[in-house]
Amino acid sequence: MIRWGIIAPGTIANAFAKEINNTENGVLTAVFGRNEEKAKAFAEKYSIEKYYSDIDKFLEDKDIDAVYIATPHNYHMEYAKKCIEAKKSVLCEKPFSYNYKTSKEVLNLAKENNVFIMEALWTLFLPTVNKAKKWIQEGKIGKIKLITASFGFESEENINSRLYNPSLAGGALLDVGIYPILFSNYIKDSFPKEIKAVGNFTGTKVDETDIINLKYEDGTLASLGCSISSELDNIAVIYGEKGKIVIPKFWSAKESYLYLGDEVEKYVDSYKGEGYKYQIEEVNKCLKNRVLESDVASHNITLKLAEIMDEVRRQIGLIYPFE
Repeated sequence: MIRWGIIAPGTIANAFAKEINNTENGVLTAVFGRNEEKAKAFAEKYSIEKYYSDIDKFLEDKDIDAVYIATPHNYHMEYAKKCIEAKKSVLCEKPFSYNYKTSKEVLNLAKENNVFIMEALWTLFLPTVNKAKKWIQEGKIGKIKLITASFGFESEENINSRLYNPSLAGGALLDVGIYPILFSNYIKDSFPKEIKAVGNFTGTKVDETDIINLKYEDGTLASLGCSISSELDNIAVIYGEKGKIVIPKFWSAKESYLYLGDEVEKYVDSYKGEGYKYQIEEVNKCLKNRVLESDVASHNITLKLAEIMDEVRRQIGLIYPFE
């Protein structure tokens, strides 16, 4: 049994806590929060045995095998390093860190200490996404010509929100833009050779909406969008020579559709939860097999994502005050 601890009992941590009891070989044993009352309330809500407001005591707990880092983006590196130094395996929320340099620094530290670490790229483990990939591998739609994907929602501009605060590495790209980029690369099994990006900014000086165009070595194009101010289509479409695949809410997909002329094949994931359990099971499996990285959400994928997002940020002019 893999015994888990959570750092930061916020919104995404609640989703994680709801899912872990549905996994094989995983159990939630502790939570850390800087606010003791919030940590205690979270522990009581999910029947977690222990809660901490002292990070050192949390990391000294010998009953914790793996830690899920659910903090705002700018704290990922700090807590990942602390976990690695404490010899705790790590599942770190995306984005792994706020740029390539800091991501590489954390991964190098993990390798030096022989500690497992993985970015929480849960989309890669969803049955619906992998069904779409299987259709492609079977040649159902022929050669891929174009991928479109968007992730956007409406939100109120508020400097105190992690979405809009530049000191918390806010903005559309790091929060939701990472998903269409990840999806496109995963479907292509490669990384783009050309990147073209434009973006609009909020009054708080983070990116509000971005359009990102990618071109792969074989000529496949991808047109990707992200926004924290507008509800986008929130659909991924993979266009091939013989048909197309449509995946609504692709980052958390429950359904995928294969269109071949007038024929439609539908795939539905029967699991009733949100789907975070699949990435937790991947970490559990890796730890049981004593490997230091996932071969699906690999360190290379994390670094390539960071590299692409760095280039997008360079092109749109997004720089955080702590960089």
